[in-house]
Amino acid sequence: MKKNKANISLKNLSDYDNIGFFLSLKKGLCELLIRRFNKRIKNKKPATKTSYNDLVSVIICTSNRCEQSVDSVKSILNQSLDPEKYEIILVNNSKTVIPDNYYSDRVKIVSEPSLGLSNARNTGAAAAKGEYLLYIDDDAVADENLLSAIYYSFKEHSKISIIGGQIILELPDPKPNVFLEGRESVWSGYTVPYKIFREVREQYEFPYGACFAVKHSVLDALGGFSTEYGRCGNNYAGGEETALCFKAQKLGFKIGIEPNAYVRHCVAEKRFSKEHIQKTIYEGIMTTYRLCCDGYTPYKWTHSYINERIKILHSEIELLKKQYKALPVFYKECELDAFQDIKNMIVSEKHK
Repeated sequence: MKKNKANISLKNLSDYDNIGFFLSLKKGLCELLIRRFNKRIKNKKPATKTSYNDLVSVIICTSNRCEQSVDSVKSILNQSLDPEKYEIILVNNSKTVIPDNYYSDRVKIVSEPSLGLSNARNTGAAAAKGEYLLYIDDDAVADENLLSAIYYSFKEHSKISIIGGQIILELPDPKPNVFLEGRESVWSGYTVPYKIFREVREQYEFPYGACFAVKHSVLDALGGFSTEYGRCGNNYAGGEETALCFKAQKLGFKIGIEPNAYVRHCVAEKRFSKEHIQKTIYEGIMTTYRLCCDGYTPYKWTHSYINERIKILHSEIELLKKQYKALPVFYKECELDAFQDIKNMIVSEKHK
């Protein structure tokens, strides 16, 4: 499986290749300053149950996309891990009935008519027997060694409670003219520069939902995925995995990335559009702001921080325009729209 260039790294986060050393340094200092007065609070780790079976429970949530999910299910049916070591649960997050034999008699179909990805994920967990829950998207195709990598990674790193894998973005051919290398995360691409397991601590490193594993007992202790977050219908908001990671971290649970576990993300060609990019970037920034406001993050986006990010974005856009880099300018303008709206929200709250 061909791997994309790493997009989850400090260099990529700083956008160094496009904006250079000075603006990258300014962005880095800006991020550090919002943490100065917000120490990480570590609460007492809650007790966890250990009554689950020694299995990987693969949970695939789908909503009116049965045909699209077939390849995803097939990839899980054809794993190198002993079939006795895993089960497959498909959560039907719609009111449409899926026949029991639609996929395979090895696939357990459960229904969750209340729309919302977090609802579906929690329903899948409730139906699962395994101690290790692995969530993949219904348009993700698993590498044949995915389950082995996840299962044995949990065994080897017993103190780790959440493990993510790499998500290789499958680009249409020819490559869409709105795609910008390094911004694969807009379509849930997640690739790392390292080759062995690594514990992660920062938000930008947290695993994405298209390849996200958590100990069943730990998910129980954390109260499941927050239904206040997560995609529902056609909205672009997410953040339920990030909220879970922050909550886990605060309670003393550890998070890691297993680079040898990966899926191929087969995104529909229609999602390679400017509308998709704008909405995804905008909602991603808005979700991070919500996470700050709701107390999940160890830092807070203050009025001065927002103003500084807006100033930096204006400088970035001006520099990119001088270099005639129209596509990077568009991506930065999408970020600017979100930060401007957050600034207006903060000002509005102050005047109430």
